[in-house]
Amino acid sequence: EFTYGNLRYVVSGKTAVVTGAVKKNVTKVNIPASVKWNKTSFKVSNVSDRAFKNYKKLKNVIIGKNVSTLGKESFSGCSKLTKVTVNSKVLKRIGKSAFNKTAKNMKLYVPKSRYVKYTKKVFKGKGLAGSVKYYKRKG
Repeated sequence: EFTYGNLRYVVSGKTAVVTGAVKKNVTKVNIPASVKWNKTSFKVSNVSDRAFKNYKKLKNVIIGKNVSTLGKESFSGCSKLTKVTVNSKVLKRIGKSAFNKTAKNMKLYVPKSRYVKYTKKVFKGKGLAGSVKYYKRKG
């Protein structure tokens, strides 16, 4: 396990997996496209199961462009999480209850080119409140 910025990671093959933040009281998490460890660059492809579970102060998450998987319960219990920006166009799998017990007034920004796929399939049934508002972002 290693730290890059304010996040913790493990290496899985040729990619890095986010396992959580250095401090649980963070208000913003920015998952980058890639990280460096031991002079090697790794694409950040996954957020592990329960990585940010019950981070009660977390309000804003940015998901990097190489993330393809969000693990189960990865943001569950983040009751103040009101803004999620998805930069990834390769997000294919979101685990069960990934967004359970997050803010009811959440705004979810997704790439314009993936809007229908993400809102109708990928994010559907992952614990998001029915009142979540989806927005198209450029790309």
